[in-house]
Amino acid sequence: MDVDGQTLAYLAGAKWVAYVGLIGLTGALAVRRLLLPTVAVYGEAAVLESSLLNVATYSASFLTLSAAARLYAQTYSVFGVEEPITLELIRVVGLDSRWGGRWQPQAGLSLLALVAAVGSWWLPSVGWRLIAGATVLLWLTLPLTGHAIAFSTSVPWVVQSAHGLAGGLWVGSIFSILAVSTSLSAMHDGQNRFAALVHRFSPLAVAAVSVVILTGLMTTWFYFDTPSQLWESLYGQTLLVKLGFVLVTGGFGAYNWRCVSPKLGRLDGTHELRRSARREVAAALLVLVATAVLVHLAMPHELG
Repeated sequence: MDVDGQTLAYLAGAKWVAYVGLIGLTGALAVRRLLLPTVAVYGEAAVLESSLLNVATYSASFLTLSAAARLYAQTYSVFGVEEPITLELIRVVGLDSRWGGRWQPQAGLSLLALVAAVGSWWLPSVGWRLIAGATVLLWLTLPLTGHAIAFSTSVPWVVQSAHGLAGGLWVGSIFSILAVSTSLSAMHDGQNRFAALVHRFSPLAVAAVSVVILTGLMTTWFYFDTPSQLWESLYGQTLLVKLGFVLVTGGFGAYNWRCVSPKLGRLDGTHELRRSARREVAAALLVLVATAVLVHLAMPHELG
């Protein structure tokens, strides 16, 4: 791998971890909102809350790890080609650079989310509120270290924030539903409870996917000057790859909605949905890989 490829791999890999962590937090919050108010028995609610707290804690850990990894990757992209990475160089990038000024709030919010997730095991009402606040602010601040900040208008930043939040609600909720599915199905009338959760999620999924599509089209409008740049530029080609993964992910989601959901309420229907939902999440992780690469490629109009 050449130096440019290695730099891109570091930057994209660290950003991918950030996306995974933030989407996990978003899904845990959404499913908690959808699920726990419908559970009347305290013991059952505690079991499900524990599963969602596991998702939130691991996700916040991913986010905190990604903040450090992104700082190292950014330092490598600036200095690593010419000289070894030292703590002083990391300090310069993290504290003195323009990028570092935008990274610092993201790092602080990631740490806050981790502390809140751990604290939620003892003070859930306070901890979940802090997680929710940190998650929303992270979706708002994450585009500040990406392409959206390069424009003279704040519209691309707003669009990117909405795009990420909607994608997090879609994919993160599916992951969290999988995380609670075993415990939920094992409870009294568990198959019907699981079916009710999925049916409650379906309108949210449709709304989230609609926002993802709309904001994706708006982003394309901002980032491309001509249609031919979609297949002539590396950015455009990578975007087409991402679109392919999005279509696969959406195809699994549509199949689950139209073909598998009617079978819920029975054990075989629950098992089938779990299998298909895992494929949907796996395809979404590939979408995130393409997204993490796109963030670090030059936009087509920058090359013109």
